Amino acid sequence: MKSFQANLIGLLLFMLLFTEHAISSEGEDDPIRNGIRLSELQMHPVRSVQFWQQGDKSRIPKTRIGPAPAELINFLHLDNTFQGYSERPIPANEDSEFIRDVEIAVSSLPDSVGVIVGRMVFGIALVRELGGGTGYMDVVGNVDGSAAGGFIVLDEGALDRTANEWASWKEKSAFQSSAEQGLDVRIEKPENDTRINAIRYILLHELGHVIDAVVGVTQINGGNTQNIASSGFYSLSWSYPPPSQRTFLPGDTLRSRFDASWPERETLAFYSFENSKHTLSEAASIYEWLSQTNFPTLYAATSSADDFAESFANYVHVVLDGRPYEIRQKQAQHSAILLKSCWDSPRCASKKMVVEYLLARAAQLR
Repeated sequence: MKSFQANLIGLLLFMLLFTEHAISSEGEDDPIRNGIRLSELQMHPVRSVQFWQQGDKSRIPKTRIGPAPAELINFLHLDNTFQGYSERPIPANEDSEFIRDVEIAVSSLPDSVGVIVGRMVFGIALVRELGGGTGYMDVVGNVDGSAAGGFIVLDEGALDRTANEWASWKEKSAFQSSAEQGLDVRIEKPENDTRINAIRYILLHELGHVIDAVVGVTQINGGNTQNIASSGFYSLSWSYPPPSQRTFLPGDTLRSRFDASWPERETLAFYSFENSKHTLSEAASIYEWLSQTNFPTLYAATSSADDFAESFANYVHVVLDGRPYEIRQKQAQHSAILLKSCWDSPRCASKKMVVEYLLARAAQLR
């Protein structure tokens, strides 16, 4: 799903090997899904640095925050068709309060993170009816094909929640609903439980994907073998395919180093709700498994790309900003803590060091 994940066009050729979703084999290097050629997405103007420079080739312009321009709406329509989503996004209104909230969220980021936004994020575009969730990121490429940065799309309609409401909704989306049990996620104190801070956390996650694309931390955007290996992050949690293997074969899956203790990790699917393969009665055992790994959140355990994006976002949120992160399971009148932040515990010590290194490295990039 799009939600809180990069739109990894660079990996779609890999993904297409595993799906039977209306794909034509016409042209191995330019497959067709639902009538849309992959090249229409890969070569779309919004994925080029020239589009975002807007005629000024001497510098990257200040990050644009506002309604999605017509060219980006066209891209999103093509991408939704390609991915099988029925929604057709429309730009947010120019006078929307959502634009103000996003601007405040960006301005509230730590200085070291704000520098990265200014250098790597070409635009934060606001829409309604995005399809597939609340947030979306894609890569902006240089003429030579390298990643210059990215753009982020947020869905105004789907983000009409406070921070804790949004975080709880997202976490519960990985489980079938239950009348007897529930999950509460706290990422803000009551006085800070606002929509602005929900947007803030989502932006941090998407920014993690942008950094990944530029620095080459995981397999995102095709990755860079040398960068993946030297970043030190990928191998902390993922064992297959190794960084040296950039060609994915039919039947390959991405395996974590912790799958032997819980092989069902591969069946985790956020935003699946009633279609989830897991019930809330399993939550206690799932989070117990998670607490024995170095994944800071359950969403981080779903893929290497989301592992880095979640690790980056959660680190900034908890360590740099001193904000809470806690998951509780509710049953009748009782609640029990299932998960707390891992950044002050040994289980995430190695990942903390790598995230700090990569954050400093990203801040130094043009």
